Amino acid sequence: MTDYYKQCDLYYGFTPTRKVCYARAKANDSGQTLVDVAISLSVFLLFVFGTIDFGYQFCAQLTLQNAVRQAGRYAITGQCITGSSGCSESRYNSIIQVLEGASDGLINSGNLSGVSITCANTGGGCPTGAGGPGDLITITVTYPYHFLTGPIGAFFKSGYNITVGGSFTNEMFPPGQS
Repeated sequence: MTDYYKQCDLYYGFTPTRKVCYARAKANDSGQTLVDVAISLSVFLLFVFGTIDFGYQFCAQLTLQNAVRQAGRYAITGQCITGSSGCSESRYNSIIQVLEGASDGLINSGNLSGVSITCANTGGGCPTGAGGPGDLITITVTYPYHFLTGPIGAFFKSGYNITVGGSFTNEMFPPGQS
């Protein structure tokens, strides 16, 4: 007898034909296959959606870092948003507006509390929050990221904050532009 029939003989107490042994063995473990598939599929989907979720988080971080870099590049030139009669916005508000525009909607008027623009006096006197000529400005953004996948979000009950920043030295623009 083969090992298969020996196992079947021990289980059923006699040596049945191959067809009977297979049919009885299959009838006894048909629910097990469903449970195995359910467990395996749930773990697999958790990995797939977790990978997608962390991809979105990485994309948000890169987008915010790019927005800070774009706002810093705008800030160092001493420019402001101009209207028909000169600057229609202050330099500080102009930098915020550039930051909002470059963030692809992640930063908007509803979450500006996480945006910080500070000035360190290194020659220009920091006449405004955006600094004067030669001053060092630091732009920092803290963005509350919410995970899309429930089980992964459960690990971050207090939330997950993405913080990016950059420091830039203002060019020597005319002090009247401050």
